[in-house]
Amino acid sequence: MINVTGSMRLNLLRLLMLVMMGPAAMAQQARMEQVVGGFRVVQGTSVIEVSAVESGVLRVDVKPSGVKDLRTPVMDPGFHAEAAAGLQLRRTGTAAVVQTSRYVATLKPGPLVSLEVTDRQGTVLLTEENVLKDALAQGVEFVRDDDDPVYGIDGIDMNVKNASLTRSGEIGAKAGIQGNGGAPLFFTRRYAVLVDSVGGGFSIDGNKIGFHEGSRKELEFFIVVGDPLETRKGLADLSGHSPMPPRWALGFMNSQWGLSESEMREIVLRYRTEHIPLDGFIMDFDWKAWGEDNYGEWRWNSTSGEGSRAPNLFPDGASGKLAADMRAQGVHLVGIMKPRILTYKPGSTTDLDEAASYAEQHGFWYPGEPETIDYFTHRPSRDLNFNLPETRAWFWEHLQPAFDAGVEGFWNDEADRTDVAKQEFRFNDLQHFNMARAEHDGQRAHSDKRVWTINRNYYLGSQRYGYAEWSGDIKTGTESMAQQPVRMLATLNIGEEHWSMDTGGFIGHPTAENYARWMEFAAFVPVFRVHGALHEKRQPWVYGPVAQAAADHAIELRYTLMPYLYAAEAAGVESGVGLVRPLSWIFPEDATAAAQTEEWMFGDALLVAPVLEEKATKSIYLPAGTWWEYGSGKRWEGLQSIAWTVDTEKWSDIPLFVRAGSIVATNAVADATDAMHPEEITLDVYPASKSTAFNYYEDDGATYAYEKGAFYQQEISAVQRDGNVTIRMMSPVGSFKPAVKTFLIRVHGTAASSMSAGGMRWMRATSDSEEPGIRRWTAGTDRFGPVTTLKVDAGRAAAIELR
Repeated sequence: MINVTGSMRLNLLRLLMLVMMGPAAMAQQARMEQVVGGFRVVQGTSVIEVSAVESGVLRVDVKPSGVKDLRTPVMDPGFHAEAAAGLQLRRTGTAAVVQTSRYVATLKPGPLVSLEVTDRQGTVLLTEENVLKDALAQGVEFVRDDDDPVYGIDGIDMNVKNASLTRSGEIGAKAGIQGNGGAPLFFTRRYAVLVDSVGGGFSIDGNKIGFHEGSRKELEFFIVVGDPLETRKGLADLSGHSPMPPRWALGFMNSQWGLSESEMREIVLRYRTEHIPLDGFIMDFDWKAWGEDNYGEWRWNSTSGEGSRAPNLFPDGASGKLAADMRAQGVHLVGIMKPRILTYKPGSTTDLDEAASYAEQHGFWYPGEPETIDYFTHRPSRDLNFNLPETRAWFWEHLQPAFDAGVEGFWNDEADRTDVAKQEFRFNDLQHFNMARAEHDGQRAHSDKRVWTINRNYYLGSQRYGYAEWSGDIKTGTESMAQQPVRMLATLNIGEEHWSMDTGGFIGHPTAENYARWMEFAAFVPVFRVHGALHEKRQPWVYGPVAQAAADHAIELRYTLMPYLYAAEAAGVESGVGLVRPLSWIFPEDATAAAQTEEWMFGDALLVAPVLEEKATKSIYLPAGTWWEYGSGKRWEGLQSIAWTVDTEKWSDIPLFVRAGSIVATNAVADATDAMHPEEITLDVYPASKSTAFNYYEDDGATYAYEKGAFYQQEISAVQRDGNVTIRMMSPVGSFKPAVKTFLIRVHGTAASSMSAGGMRWMRATSDSEEPGIRRWTAGTDRFGPVTTLKVDAGRAAAIELR
């Protein structure tokens, strides 16, 4: 027997009376008002507001019983709801319609306030049949008109096998630990939904998708209509766009635990002697004076002191000389940080360290977490509460001297240590988020250098803070390596563009073959770095000449592609689409492509499918279009799986394909990105019948001056029709003066017989082996087949016809 309370009887009686009175009486219970961008329904003390804030973004805000609260850190503080351009608002009977170029939303008032969203073709995407009732339960439940795969919500835990990118059942939106991540969003091939909440749970059951137990009393959610690339832009507008990383962060980084200054100098010297490109050196515990009192957590281990565990490991650290010497060689320093500090002075169990005493007096400890024994120093420690702005300011105040002495990036390790019992979908801690925010906000107030941090988990919104993530303390070996691509793609699905991993594995020592293959894989992820446990070395020469040759080639290939990488990063600042893109974003209508977890697009042009297992052959799926093997030039037609014969002796092959309709920018390899100031950039053009464009981009690579217009961007497009190719060079925009003076353009698939620009014919070189000059071209063949080569001035508009 169901026990019905008095209040329940009253509500049931009211509902019964309304039903008996009919639809007209029910509609009278709600008042409809027009507001900026949409409509508001006032029903008793509750308010439901629906408005178009962008052409592809619908905002729904529900205040049950008039309750209003603050947005969470998920939302970009700079986001303000404004009416979308081209918006149409109209009333149809008792219903209200909000229409843009991308969707039509219909709000129907009454006791069961409903919302229906269709695309402009009238196809129903989502329906919420009882907005107010669900909001009262801090949730929302959608009925969808399709069975499309659902993506997003969470990442993939470390060591999970046979993981998928699709989501179903009960899933918590939480950051998790050890390289996991979360976001209160899901998406399909036609739309995305973002709920403003820290934590919460999603239920996916057939045609119903629900969100429940959000962190806000007010329910605010956003429906973003479009394909996955379009919804990335809308989601970034809501939760924040990733800023440009420093250029060096796109290069290769050596990370090591168990290090001294003298060994670092020796390692960097060998990289330079062997001309293996290197841009960053990431320092583990060793760089700090942890174990000393008086703020040792934040200081260089440059002087000996009471209780020092290893005095003077970095004698030139605090003075800035070490960093200056490294910078002179193109190497940037990154230092590890922990979310905890030691509590007592060395040798004492009662006398608080100076930093701990200050934290105690000002309430900076993480709430509810007792002291624990730090595994490295074997001394008591406590976590700091970075959710407090006062803690963040204090933390940066003592970290700033290390930054001034040359630590240009921060590795925030173990900022995911929370009570395991709390790791349910209703709870999500932002310790990692706000630790990185402390460094971001402090550094931006102090310096114009770009912020870069790398962290062990992720929650949506942290990408605003120059935030990269790595996949945790993974094991070595092929099985562990093969688990990483799907973890990367799942993390990209929840909004983290700058993913990384401990290449080679953190725990254990990889075989030479495993190391070589892992390096080839890592050269095509957003952040390219190696790392291992205490005294584990990950330099290429450690693994023998065959592995080193393969690793060196992978590093050099990434540096060759640096102009292409940097342009993709610049485009991602605006689009929300980073360097790496799951195939489900690019080919959402191709179910086979969307299901791929071991291959991805690297920028617009390149598909990579690294060798992850020790097998003789590898199956690779090529989506629609024409593709060329980047190494051999062999041509393939898409919509098929091909068998790739693996190089089992030299491990030198990287399955990499370039897509027809692409433009790929390259330059000569240099020892570091700081040394790259090319006056000539090569543009390899693979024209197709549909016009495609590439935006060549430069800025100073180090500061935020690009935000004020100090950048150089020039659009180059190409199209092939009736055997003729047209290349258009647009006038550049931006105030930055680049080093590039000329573009060497190689048009693949055509050997022109004539060329002209602006009605003037260009001269063909007397020999195809002759270097092309300005308005002087050659035609011949290369590994891709026929090719026409020409050279043009950078910075000038032109329309060039190849016939």
